[in-house]
Amino acid sequence: MNLYISANDYDYHTLVKVSQMAGLYGIVGFHEAGEDYLPSFPDGNNTQAQIHDFKARLKDLENNIWMH
Repeated sequence: MNLYISANDYDYHTLVKVSQMAGLYGIVGFHEAGEDYLPSFPDGNNTQAQIHDFKARLKDLENNIWMH
């Protein structure tokens, strides 16, 4: 399953760092979609939970770093 992420919102290094924090590094594939990114998650029983966790960690990182 793919997730579209705008390069205006997050850079590649942030996406990789969040995947490491979520324990998904090496599981999530990152692909370019023009100037944006298309992380791909393996299909399985917990794919939606992985995507939800990934998005929540992105938001947490944004709130903890970029809001200060």
